[in-house]
Amino acid sequence: MSDRDQAASDADQRVSDRDQALSDRELGTNPVADSGRLRAHELAKAGRGEGTMSRMATTAVRAQVAAERHEQAWRRDEMARHRDEVAAARDREAEEVDKAAEEMAGQLGKDSPAAKVAAVARASAAAARVRAAEDRRRAAHDREEAARDRQEAASDRELLMTEIERSHMDESTGAYGRWVGEMLLRHELERAQGMGRTLALCVVTFGKTTQAGRQDDSALTALARDLFLALWGRVRPFDPIVRWSEEEFVCTLAEVNPEEARRWLSDACSEIAERHPEDATGIGVASSSEGDDDTLQGLIEQAGKQAGEQAGEQAGEQTAS
Repeated sequence: MSDRDQAASDADQRVSDRDQALSDRELGTNPVADSGRLRAHELAKAGRGEGTMSRMATTAVRAQVAAERHEQAWRRDEMARHRDEVAAARDREAEEVDKAAEEMAGQLGKDSPAAKVAAVARASAAAARVRAAEDRRRAAHDREEAARDRQEAASDRELLMTEIERSHMDESTGAYGRWVGEMLLRHELERAQGMGRTLALCVVTFGKTTQAGRQDDSALTALARDLFLALWGRVRPFDPIVRWSEEEFVCTLAEVNPEEARRWLSDACSEIAERHPEDATGIGVASSSEGDDDTLQGLIEQAGKQAGEQAGEQAGEQTAS
């Protein structure tokens, strides 16, 4: 299993090296040639896809190693238990032999042939005790190895959970990815509807105001990362933020009215406007209240339309100025 541990570690390193190479390629692309930027964008997307697949393979290896270590620890414990039982049986047998030998020597005398047989029996009992002690030593060693296996299995499970979490996150921002994020958003909506509580579903769009800027993947990544951090700093820890698309975040705010939700997000977007004056953002908020039978897709479309319109107006104002 140590070979596979090293292989998993090497795979992680290769993925990190590939991600760094992709970043270097993006930064090194000629900023003048639009075709070059577009090519860098496509190479980056393809490379990140390979990175995701590599991490999934590493996760599978770690899961298998953790399971095998747990099973091996169980087998070592069983072996230790068996060795202890054998040692106990040998001790009992040695005691019985010693007792019988002493009784025989006492009844027949030390110089009788039976006494000599008893002496041989006592020597055999002593040897049995030595073997019993060795069994116990080996049982203790098995238990130490089992404890080590369990510790390593726990470490593997911790790494596994981290890897699973990473595989469900958007690497460039830290937000939830679309696949697991959609499940979280749907759960929040169903929970709010089931408990008859208000839920604000929010869409935040972002992007460059020029077409050429939209092709600059590294700049868009920086914008997305900064916007996520601004949003994350204003919502509560349990409010999920999802990278819904390349230029769109979706989040849900439980028991928050639309006006308050819009104010929270507006503060985040105002911060981004100061740091990225050439970029445009838009906010859309759709609310699901008690008795509503809204769907997740319907709310996202409703809020997305508002966000798109606001971003378009902002982009127009920046272009005009």
